[in-house]
Amino acid sequence: MTMSEAVEILADEYGWSSSVPNLSDKLKRGSLRYGEAVELADVLGYDIVWQKRREVR
Repeated sequence: MTMSEAVEILADEYGWSSSVPNLSDKLKRGSLRYGEAVELADVLGYDIVWQKRREVR
């Protein structure tokens, strides 16, 4: 999937800006919020999973 395709779906499903440079800039700056990351992962077909680390001794 291209970034343009992802942004188009994000705009349709989640009300994001339809600007590819806007998403690109957020990724470059590291300013993507957690909720946005969850939505982006959803569009890309991924789930974000929190998993407790195994203790290493």
